[in-house]
Amino acid sequence: MKLCFRTLLTFVAVLSALSPCALQAQQYVYANNDDDSGGDHNLVTAFKVSNTGQMSLINTYPTGGLGTGGFNAENTIVAAKVGSTDCLFVSNGGSNNVSAFTLDPTNGTLTTVSGSPFASGGQGDNFGIGLAVADNKLLFAGNTVSGNISVFIIKSNCALKLGNTYSVPGSPDGMKVTPNGKFLIEANIGNPDSWKINSNGTLTELGPFSSHGATAGVDLSCDGTTAYFGDAGTNTEVEVYSISATGQLTEINDYTNTNGQNSNNVMLSADGELLYVSETASNQVETLSTGANGALTYDSVVSLNVMQFNSTLGMATVQSGKGIFVAEDSPAQIAVLGAHGTSLKEVPNSPFSLNDNFAFVIAMTAVPGKSCQ
Repeated sequence: MKLCFRTLLTFVAVLSALSPCALQAQQYVYANNDDDSGGDHNLVTAFKVSNTGQMSLINTYPTGGLGTGGFNAENTIVAAKVGSTDCLFVSNGGSNNVSAFTLDPTNGTLTTVSGSPFASGGQGDNFGIGLAVADNKLLFAGNTVSGNISVFIIKSNCALKLGNTYSVPGSPDGMKVTPNGKFLIEANIGNPDSWKINSNGTLTELGPFSSHGATAGVDLSCDGTTAYFGDAGTNTEVEVYSISATGQLTEINDYTNTNGQNSNNVMLSADGELLYVSETASNQVETLSTGANGALTYDSVVSLNVMQFNSTLGMATVQSGKGIFVAEDSPAQIAVLGAHGTSLKEVPNSPFSLNDNFAFVIAMTAVPGKSCQ
């Protein structure tokens, strides 16, 4: 599909000067249904996204595992590119394993990898398994119930080989790898932690580090110097840490307000100038401007279209940062919002349903998604 800045600006309803057209890849979104209806019935739902933000179903794919409700800030589905092969990994917290697929970028379809699903090296049970990728070579799985992180080597065909596991001082929830691939930054529903990723794929713990609240979700600046943690709590709280050249975390800001409740999930815009905060209990997304030394300034908040008793959960964005996807629950669906300056606006027909009565979609990933490259 050929996209240009004109169509992207139409998508976000911005009427301004237009830039030259550029070829873009097809846009897809993949959701971990986290289906826990019994048996190994979890699914991945694949969508194609038009240049006006409309989502159309490609197919649903069995993971061979059992989903679970999970923690609100877990990223339970991630993409990676190994050589010329596109991979998709999905965790199954109820069966304590990780499913692997190859992804066809021409049409968005998935093919199950031989041997999938792969044992996670720990237990997620009713609280799920978070995932993070380093340099498209390593996959980290945060097993929330057993309180450990497993390291997988990603093979050229997207299969996984389990390596070492490491105990963590809490329950691993949100996890992200610094863009230079040197450190794994992790939230523990409490004090955050940092791990050095050694050249042989092993981990060395550098923390944990103190916090003011219950850190849950995390995103990192593209220069790898700043970590933003969304806290689980009554009001909105984002704790900002500097990341030293040796991976040490130092808190530099504790932003709070009463605009929303339970700010588990955070996501930086593609240019890093905005921070989106998914406020679970308020069913809304707040936009903050980022500044020097961890500064955050309130810009706007948008309440999402409600079908029943929805909760806003995980978020994803496209490479341009102009399209924002937000997971909602009860029923499971995905909201699509256009980024209009420092505010967000939901597109027509949003949210889009997963059509799965047993789904509890916490996380999804956009392919291609935001990249620091």
